[in-house]
Amino acid sequence: MLRVGVEVVPAAVDEVAIASGLEPIEAVRAVAMAKAQAVHGGGRPVLAADTLVVHDGTVLGKPADRADAFAMLERQSGSLIQVVTAVALRHPDETIDDRLAVSTLQVDPLDDATIVEYLATGVADDKAGALAVQGEANSFVTIVDGSRSNVVGLPLAETAELLRSVGIILEDPPTSAL
Repeated sequence: MLRVGVEVVPAAVDEVAIASGLEPIEAVRAVAMAKAQAVHGGGRPVLAADTLVVHDGTVLGKPADRADAFAMLERQSGSLIQVVTAVALRHPDETIDDRLAVSTLQVDPLDDATIVEYLATGVADDKAGALAVQGEANSFVTIVDGSRSNVVGLPLAETAELLRSVGIILEDPPTSAL
């Protein structure tokens, strides 16, 4: 757990235009850096991130509707996918540094009934690749390699490394007595 105060400021960037024509890793890095650049930090560091779900070299965005979500899940069934996150930090001196986190996941073989039941929960509606791994999809998706925090949110190790690089001291997690 990272314990640091933050102010959330949306970054007004055209992610599709920035990522257009780029390979997934280049795209996620370009979007994260553009987000960091777009937010006025007022002399403070600006942290930004972008995440993509990739299957066989193709980026899977958020499904347009249930039929699109069904097709995405059917495509991923029984295969490996990657969750790729770039975390970018604009330093107070305006330079930008970034870190990349890549996690590989195994999606179990899914039959039509399982997909329909999962989609009926509604959790896939706004999730890239139609996967809510922190929820219902946890029963059919296994993290094979990489960070769980990358899969369900912000990759903590990479984020902590960037924050330390600008002198932000992170609190140590509390210790428990046995």
